[in-house]
Amino acid sequence: MSRPGPVRARSEYMLFRVARGLAGLLPFERRPALGARLVRTIIAANGRLTARVDNNLKLVMPELDAEGRARVRREMAGNFGRTFVEILDNPEFHAARIWLAPEPGAGVDAIRSAARNGTGAILVTGHFGQWEAGRAWMKSEGISCSGVYRAIDNPHINEVYVRNLEFGGSPVFPKTGRGIRALVAHVARGGIVAILTDQYQHRAGTLDFLGHPAPTALLPAELALKFGVPLIPIYGIRQPDGAHVQVVVEPPITPGTSSEMMQAANDSLAARIRDHPGQYYWLHRRWKKKFDASAL
Repeated sequence: MSRPGPVRARSEYMLFRVARGLAGLLPFERRPALGARLVRTIIAANGRLTARVDNNLKLVMPELDAEGRARVRREMAGNFGRTFVEILDNPEFHAARIWLAPEPGAGVDAIRSAARNGTGAILVTGHFGQWEAGRAWMKSEGISCSGVYRAIDNPHINEVYVRNLEFGGSPVFPKTGRGIRALVAHVARGGIVAILTDQYQHRAGTLDFLGHPAPTALLPAELALKFGVPLIPIYGIRQPDGAHVQVVVEPPITPGTSSEMMQAANDSLAARIRDHPGQYYWLHRRWKKKFDASAL
């Protein structure tokens, strides 16, 4: 998407402010459900979006029939609506403590050790479940975890988005050349950072993801190898009630080549998606495959 002009950007931002103001009249625990209903309605009414989700599901989960794909699509829309509202109300999300701390294990120990000793760590996850829940858990333990984000096209809305991301742990780094250089310097100083690794990358290694080739950034593993820090998968899995989120931290990925390590990260995320397909953001153009042009 192209960046909107100043008049359109301001108009969009005013509508955004009105919507947030009205939602703010509700107690926080009711707002995510409202976001879920809104996003389900938007996707159901947009043929291009429903077709994109269906095409992705046909590719990687051909065993699903039309009813199964529709169910996953509804669950995905609801989860994304909830997550987006929770991120935009990050202080209240943290205060509500609706996330559940992870079970003890090697991954949790590695994060705590990195924070205690100032030695750094790279956490990898994807647009799955509530992907900010892990940073919320860490903040509750006094652990500062930075993040990496892709800017929203509207600069006014992006300011709100970034401010709320920073509440979860700062600094946060944009996916730009300057942002990546700052990220590298942060890790070199012993910082901990969480990176979402599941978006299409033009300059990347082609690895398997859910059974199909998918360009995957090797940078997280390259940083882990360069600075000798652990590469740790972390997830926030939304629970059946829709409100609570279980934080899961897996053991650090075994060191190897950057491609081997990122393949392990892809496999970890893929396993979580197959267990909970409705919690993955299927709107990404993740795989390099030619679909029917009318559906894109």
